[in-house]
Amino acid sequence: MVILLMAAGAAAVAAQGGVRVLVIDEAKTFASTMRVAALVGGLKAAGPFEVSYRVADVDSIWDDPLAGIPPSDDAPYDLIVIVSRGIDDGTSDWVWILSDGLSSLPPPVRSGIEMIGILVDRVFGGEVRTLKVYDDFILPFLSALYVNEGWLR
Repeated sequence: MVILLMAAGAAAVAAQGGVRVLVIDEAKTFASTMRVAALVGGLKAAGPFEVSYRVADVDSIWDDPLAGIPPSDDAPYDLIVIVSRGIDDGTSDWVWILSDGLSSLPPPVRSGIEMIGILVDRVFGGEVRTLKVYDDFILPFLSALYVNEGWLR
């Protein structure tokens, strides 16, 4: 069933253009970082995602992993995925999927969000939750910050 959903999602994304995704790894252990690498590999294999990867050394799950870092000259990302450092020590159980809203997103980006959620569930074995932009009170603010800074479109 999961494979069928991923195939349908990949077909939808492919039919309407690729999705630029930045995956930010805040994890502190080798095992968690290997899971994040599997997530990145799964995204690249699942469809026409243009995936970038960045390690963030933050002290708290609430620190901004992109603070003080200017965005590249490339186009802004459609989605930013933040894997919380708290998954290693049990202080959080989430992966954030940031976007510029949900209702205004093009269909390929919405399909990409669903595919990322499925992959996170598979890679982390159900141990973490995916939170989208309206699932937590801080995510719309962080998304707006990243849009303003040029990281997210």
